[in-house]
Amino acid sequence: MRIPIEDSFEDVLMKAAVGQRLGHGALSIRSGLSLKEVRALLAGELNESHLRRLAPVLKLDVDKLVAMARGEWYPSSVELAGLECICMPFPEANYPNASTNCFVAYDVTSKDAIVFDTGTRAQPILEFLQKQGLKLQAVFITHGHRDHVGGYAELLTAAPAGRVYAPANEPVANAALLEPETELMVGKFRVKTVETNGHSRGALSYLVDGLEQSVAFVGDSIFCLSMGGTKQGYQLALDNNRKKLLSLPPATILCPGHGPMTTVAQELEHNPFF
Repeated sequence: MRIPIEDSFEDVLMKAAVGQRLGHGALSIRSGLSLKEVRALLAGELNESHLRRLAPVLKLDVDKLVAMARGEWYPSSVELAGLECICMPFPEANYPNASTNCFVAYDVTSKDAIVFDTGTRAQPILEFLQKQGLKLQAVFITHGHRDHVGGYAELLTAAPAGRVYAPANEPVANAALLEPETELMVGKFRVKTVETNGHSRGALSYLVDGLEQSVAFVGDSIFCLSMGGTKQGYQLALDNNRKKLLSLPPATILCPGHGPMTTVAQELEHNPFF
């Protein structure tokens, strides 16, 4: 299934404006655009000339943002044995077609499986585990927002895991709490935690070795062409993404909470925030 890119160019503009606490008036003054022109862009009315004037004010890469607005690029398909993305609908008032992801990493030989986040409900995860004959060994939560833990209680009831983990600064019921820079083994998988807060107060990303390529399960820290929004921790989120995720080897697969899977190299080349 081709998962749509989560954010549009106007979402990127709004996240950058909110994060930097720049209202419509400030954007108008700094860009030289009228209030009407600023508001039109933020409403998704594309005018490339206007977009090229507003993007630098928000410290966004102009050419990347224009390419995004044109819909010129979509990430290469990720097909990796032992990695499954389960995408679930998550409609909201202003985003009726929104969705959320959870992921299953599994050993194709032993059938041991790890779930990263639980989406909005457990049933699609349980169906995949059963279809593949997998044994759930652990669940890792990136952060506690409802679209990432909606299936948590049901999943643990239906398929009790040996271990359940969550960030120490965003605890989840019955989970062992993990600090940043922790390493642990689950079967053949080595899992390392890195703190990627900003979008939420204590979010962790999980760097995983044990598949044919290195994989990072990043929650809402970074998306294909975008990142999680934040009112308070915008600069922190940017810095964490640059220093802890986009500094990983270029071929590292990024598994985000929303939108398609991507890679470090692709985000460095195409994401307008960086």
